[in-house]
Amino acid sequence: MSRDLPYEIQKDDICIVAYPKSGNNYLLFLIGMLLYKTKMDWSNKGDLVQNVKEKTVENLPDPHLVWSHEIYNPTYPKVIYLVRDPRDIVISYYFHHIKYYPNHFKLNFNGFFEEFLLGKIWPGMWDHHVESWITNQTNIENGVLLLKYEDLLNNTSKEIHKILKFLNLHRTDKEIKEAIEWSSFDNMKSLEEKQKEYLNPGESADRKIPFVREGRQNGWKSFLNKEQEEKINEKFYITLKKLGYEITN
Repeated sequence: MSRDLPYEIQKDDICIVAYPKSGNNYLLFLIGMLLYKTKMDWSNKGDLVQNVKEKTVENLPDPHLVWSHEIYNPTYPKVIYLVRDPRDIVISYYFHHIKYYPNHFKLNFNGFFEEFLLGKIWPGMWDHHVESWITNQTNIENGVLLLKYEDLLNNTSKEIHKILKFLNLHRTDKEIKEAIEWSSFDNMKSLEEKQKEYLNPGESADRKIPFVREGRQNGWKSFLNKEQEEKINEKFYITLKKLGYEITN
């Protein structure tokens, strides 16, 4: 059983793991189409995938597709770990907080940025999260596939073939094309417009702020100031370099 988690991990589970705002839903929509041949959207996502921190969803399709933002957990049997540039994550995560916690989230972006660098924003330090999975890849029973969000955007077809090989699946070119189109940013954005009630539970969420906001790469170049850029580059230098991210001087 997973440590301190209500859902009991199954031996054939496929676990999608990422630091928050790394493109987790994009990957779930994509893999949902490839694995189940089903168009996952905001209305049926909760019936098709399992949040590792929530109670077991009844009648999940097999094998279970499980998603998690947790640091390394040796009970996960098969993991697709998605990594994204933290300079874009910090921006997206800030807007996530002001959307979902407007009544008690009082930090401006500068304050949030500093808290993020200190690891005070759940689930802690970005590089610790990433390194916990990278350094323990050989300890996951059925393997780990490391994907970069930016690679998925730039060469989706190539990355899909990595996923299919990892999951031991065969899909036709037509099925791959349909999965790419369905999980595209434009379609996810369109689905949000039609299914807003599933992304704005309760009265507290700020409906004016979209959940699917931009989804692009290198947005940090026009958002972070020079001091912030230097700070985050220095803080995460080793992991950024290891993953092949650009570090400007």
